[in-house]
Amino acid sequence: MAFSRFVLCLTLALPVTALAFQSIETETINTPEQGANGNVRAALDGRSGNTERQDYTVGGRINYRARETDMFVLVEHSRAKAGSQEIENNSWAHAGFIDEFQRGLAAEAFIDGKQDDFQTLDSRTQLGAGMRFTLDYTPNVRAVYAGIGVLHEWENQAGHDDHYSRLNSYVAYKRQINEQVRGLFNIYYQPSFEKGSDYLLSAEAAVLVKLATQLDLKVGAKYEYDGNAPLGIKPDDTRYVTAINFHF
Repeated sequence: MAFSRFVLCLTLALPVTALAFQSIETETINTPEQGANGNVRAALDGRSGNTERQDYTVGGRINYRARETDMFVLVEHSRAKAGSQEIENNSWAHAGFIDEFQRGLAAEAFIDGKQDDFQTLDSRTQLGAGMRFTLDYTPNVRAVYAGIGVLHEWENQAGHDDHYSRLNSYVAYKRQINEQVRGLFNIYYQPSFEKGSDYLLSAEAAVLVKLATQLDLKVGAKYEYDGNAPLGIKPDDTRYVTAINFHF
């Protein structure tokens, strides 16, 4: 408990300059319990004086498990201003379905939508399906999953509409480090079937510290790369997170 109080005090003392982000993969080690559960997360940062800046992110996740089937929905919205100038405005939503029809083997499907005004990404929608493999699972210790499938993507970026079919592949690793700390690492690789140089890469590494029964501190980073970014738009983007997560 002393360690938890120390981490909480340290978190409150630090400026939350980074915005929260939601993980597609659940942040718990164990298989979800039957029924519904979820979390809500918010990060706020306001400054005045030499620096005028206001940031916020709000998001949440709802899970529902019936026997060997999991369904979940995630949403997140981020906005930031420097003085009177808006410097960030993006939204993201993801809905997924996973059915473990055989021990260690599951079918999955998802729909994902994203908008980011400051990368001129008017919209990106992905609809996909595939297989999910449990590579290692020890309750309260670790879990390792891998997935492979296909998706179709509709994109409006920099005023240009296009659509692609992509391979969808990922690896998710979760480890309980001690009673209060667990680590997460997720990586997604989505190359276009038509052009290998056009791929989306996303990697997240994070540590979650248990502060109370329903309260976690999340610290980490998320890296995204777009191999086909329009001219004048940086292909990579890195986000850092320091946020309080309430789960129920």
